[in-house]
Amino acid sequence: MVQRKALVLGASGLTGSYLLEILLASEQYSQVTVYVRRPLGISHPKLVEEIVNFETIQTWVDVEDVYCCLGATIKSVKTREAFTLVDFEAPLRIAQLQLMAGSKRFLVVSATGANARSSIFYNRTKGKLEDSLKQLNYSSIYIFQPSFILGPRKESRWLEEIGIFIALKAIPIMRGKFKKYIPVHAKAIARSMVYHATNSKTGIYTIPSNIIKQWEKPDFNPTT
Repeated sequence: MVQRKALVLGASGLTGSYLLEILLASEQYSQVTVYVRRPLGISHPKLVEEIVNFETIQTWVDVEDVYCCLGATIKSVKTREAFTLVDFEAPLRIAQLQLMAGSKRFLVVSATGANARSSIFYNRTKGKLEDSLKQLNYSSIYIFQPSFILGPRKESRWLEEIGIFIALKAIPIMRGKFKKYIPVHAKAIARSMVYHATNSKTGIYTIPSNIIKQWEKPDFNPTT
């Protein structure tokens, strides 16, 4: 088996931490590099930790697959400018650098409702990133659009928790165009990302929340 190398952005976050765990355990990857602001406190023979400044990053690494789980809230970063750096500028800049370095696949966690023309700042920023990534000549680009993300968070997001509570109650009536708003667990997103990277097809693909949710089943395998 020819093993790959991966770069993970956002490995300290909810989805990124699950993703890192899966990649380190995978026989398909020989090395996993993470870009972080501070050490993760994890030791593993496959893990390469790079402490970076996302505002000024100009470096690149030799990897085939780039996984982007970067994401913030206005509450956590305080300003729209800081949010734009985390959710748009840094991911796009790293995507550009890695493309020049020869990376083949870029997989990114976006959001349901992402639209560059949205009146909602969060959705507009996510949409701008999606549109910009689609202009890059990667062999494969996978855009994951989860709705509310479930899982144990380090910080409290009470508005999001209210939304999750309402969405979970509404799952039985989420049909048709509303299926994309189904909440999904962070580990399911991570599992779906690794599957699509290691079974990639040429092109640009968008994976909505209701499709990602299938990966919450431990034995789910789309090939069976």
